[in-house]
Amino acid sequence: MGSDAVVCNNNNNKKHNDEEEKSQWQVSSIILVRPYAKETDLWQVEALERRCAAGLAGGGASSSALFVDLLGDPVCRVRHLPVYTMLVAEISGDDHRRSSSCKQIVGVLRAGVKDVVCGTKKIVTVAAAAASVDQQQQQQQQKQLENAATAAAATVEVPVYARVGYLLGLRVCPSHRKMGIAKKLVKNMEEWCKDQQAEYVYMATEKDNEASVKLFTESLNYMRFRTPVILVHPVFLRDRPLPPDVRLTKLSVEGATALYRATMGSTEFFPKDIHSVLGNELCAGTWVATFADEKQQLMSSSCATAPAGLMQNSTMISTSSAISWAMVSIWRTNEVFKFEQKGASWGIRTLASASRWLEWLLYPWLLIPSIPNFFNSNFGFQFMFGLHSQGARGHELLNALCWHAHNTARKHGCQAFATEVAASDPARSCIPHWERLSSCEDLWCIKRIGTTTTSPPPPPILHSNSVAAAAAAADHHHHRHQEPEDFDNTQWWCKSPSPHELQSKLFVDPREV
Repeated sequence: MGSDAVVCNNNNNKKHNDEEEKSQWQVSSIILVRPYAKETDLWQVEALERRCAAGLAGGGASSSALFVDLLGDPVCRVRHLPVYTMLVAEISGDDHRRSSSCKQIVGVLRAGVKDVVCGTKKIVTVAAAAASVDQQQQQQQQKQLENAATAAAATVEVPVYARVGYLLGLRVCPSHRKMGIAKKLVKNMEEWCKDQQAEYVYMATEKDNEASVKLFTESLNYMRFRTPVILVHPVFLRDRPLPPDVRLTKLSVEGATALYRATMGSTEFFPKDIHSVLGNELCAGTWVATFADEKQQLMSSSCATAPAGLMQNSTMISTSSAISWAMVSIWRTNEVFKFEQKGASWGIRTLASASRWLEWLLYPWLLIPSIPNFFNSNFGFQFMFGLHSQGARGHELLNALCWHAHNTARKHGCQAFATEVAASDPARSCIPHWERLSSCEDLWCIKRIGTTTTSPPPPPILHSNSVAAAAAAADHHHHRHQEPEDFDNTQWWCKSPSPHELQSKLFVDPREV
C-alpha cells in the first residue's frame, strides 16, 4: 500500500525535444539532492506535503483528493523499517532567481530496506531412525539405513530471501514538475539502496497514473510486477456484533511469530524480521478466531489448559485441516499519519451527515451503515495485515476478525479500516469493503539493482527430525543473492508474470503503508 507517487499527469503543451534537453541540463545544475535535515527542512517538507495530493478519494471514483498529514514527522512512514532514509531536492544558489541564502525544497522521496521472501528452495531431507538400540542392533541396522537412505529421501521447501528497497512518498512541487526532479530523486535513492546491499528496489503507484507509470517503467527501467487490491471499509458509529459461536484469542508476540512463520513464512514479501513487526509498539496485536466447539477440540488435542496455551503448538494448528481457523494482525496507522479529504461536494457531505444521524436514531433496533465524517477534519485508519484462514469455514472466521478490526478501529477513534491483498487472494471475497472507497488499481513496479552472482552450492542432506538442522538449512538458503536454479540468474524475480503465474498471496508490510 502506498500508491502515492505524485508526478504531473498532463499531456498538453508538450515541449520540443531540444527544449526538454535544455530544461534537463538546467535542472542538473541548480537542483541539489541531499538527505533530509529535520532542523532546517521540517516546515518546508510539511508545506510541500500540503500542496501535493496523495491520490483521489474513493479509489479514483471521485473528484475529491486526499492529502497526507504526517503529524509533524515527515519520516514517519518509513521510520519503523530496519534501515531507512529520506531525500529532498532543493533549488540551490546557482539559480539566478534565488540567492544562496534562499533555498526551496521542491521534492522529497523516502525509502527503507529490508529482507523479504522472494521464492522458495527445495531442501533434501532424510528420515532418521528414532528408536534407541544397543550397539549390536546399530551395527545390524547400519547397512539397512544406508540402503534405505535414497528411498526415505524427501524434499521440503524453505524460503529464499532477497534484500529489497521500497520507495515511498515521492512528492514534487506542482510548480516544478516536468523538470526531471522525480527522476533525479529516484536515481539518488537507488544509489542509497545499493549502499545498503539491496538487490532489488520496488515502488507502488496507481495503474491509471500514466505519468508515474511512464517515469518508472520507461525512464527508469522498472518492470510491472504485482497488482494487489486495496480494500477499505468505513467505521460506523456503533460496534458490529460478532457471531456468538466465534471465539477470539489474542496471541503473544512469540506465539504470533511462530504461527506466521509456520503458515505464511514462504509467502512473497514476507519480512524476515517478522518478530520486529509484531513486537512494534504500533502493532495492536494478533488474533486467532475459532469456532467454540472446535476450539475445545483443539485445546483437548494439544493438552492446553488456557486460551493462551492453545497456540503454543503452531505447527499443529497450522497443519490441522479438520479445524477451521483464521488470524489477522492490526496496525495503528492512525498514530503514524492521517488523511485530509478536500473537494467533496455538498451533496456527499449532506448524505454522510444524514446517514450518521439515521444510524444513531435507529440503534439498537436496526444497524444501518453510515458514512463517517471524512470531511471536516483529518481522519485516521487502521490497517489489517497477515490475513490467513484455513479449514472449510475459515472464510467465515476471517470475516468475523475483520469486524473485530472494525470495532478496534472505532475504539481508537478511526474513521476507516483497510487492508491490501493480492488480486487473486481467496481472502478477498470475505473481507468487508466498500467498492467506492477501495482501489483495484494498485501497481507494484520492481527493478534489479544488485550485481549478478553465481548459483548457490548444493543443499546439505539433513535429518528431518532435527529442528536445528532445518533452521540451518533455511539460513543456508536465505542469502539475498541465492536464487532458484530454474530461473534466469540476472532478473528472474523481475520478470512480468503471465496470468497463470500470478501470486495468490502477498504479505503487505504495515510499515510501508
